[in-house]
Amino acid sequence: MKTTVNFMFQGRKTNAFYLLQSGLTTEGATVTRRKKGYTDYQDIQRLVHAGYLEPRNTGPRGGTRYFTTQAGIEAVNSTMGQS
Repeated sequence: MKTTVNFMFQGRKTNAFYLLQSGLTTEGATVTRRKKGYTDYQDIQRLVHAGYLEPRNTGPRGGTRYFTTQAGIEAVNSTMGQS
């Protein structure tokens, strides 16, 4: 089953889009924990399952950062062309 991910909703970029952009940097994307228990973990896992992000273990304590794959780069570029 193919996972679908929305990068635009009602003309605005979604969190998934910003996670892909963050994954393009040398530091990669990380899970953000916010108030009231919200985290980006489900969004990141959806992007990993779709093949847009790849997890890499970084650091001596085994932290995980997520980096954008070629398919993710193409998705970002196509979204930028639509807006």
